[in-house]
Amino acid sequence: MIRYAARAVPWGLLGTGAGLTFGLLLLVERWPYELWPLQGTAVGLLAGTVVWCYPEPAAAVVDTLPRGLGWRTAARSAGAVAVVLVWLIAVRATRPGYFGHAMDVAWQGIALAAAAAGFLTWQRARGSHGPARAVSAGIVGVALFVALARPFADAVPVFPYMADDDWARSRWLWASLPVAVVLISLVRPRQPGRRWTRG
Repeated sequence: MIRYAARAVPWGLLGTGAGLTFGLLLLVERWPYELWPLQGTAVGLLAGTVVWCYPEPAAAVVDTLPRGLGWRTAARSAGAVAVVLVWLIAVRATRPGYFGHAMDVAWQGIALAAAAAGFLTWQRARGSHGPARAVSAGIVGVALFVALARPFADAVPVFPYMADDDWARSRWLWASLPVAVVLISLVRPRQPGRRWTRG
């Protein structure tokens, strides 16, 4: 499994994404009032990086091999875990910049990364090769828009700002995101013949 993960996961891309995410959080720590939108951008970049662990360009071939889709997904998840660990280290290192809500910022990244990984896994189970480029660009673009424009920020506090914002409701919103992905995957079952066993 380790050898497979070493070859199948784009570690260079993951390292670049994780490094850029860390850099954004350092900027937020230095100038939290002026550069707070970069916090939401960093969350999107984290999830956008994680999705690159799961695409399979040769899906039509590898899906017929003895190693099942579940085994390969578990092996590829090593990259996602590594990126999330860097995220947690980065949030801890920059925690003075989050108005006392470093745990909430950490949770945003974990929740969106889990939802993104779940979505790509669901796509692979349905027979797709894993549309990482489109999903990654979509996640980063939406996160950037929401962080900058803050649409309906009073009703839907996706990226709360300063200590007196509605962080509690934001926590529940983020918790519901991975759950929603799981529910979607149950409504739209995987393609017949896709194997999740080791084989």
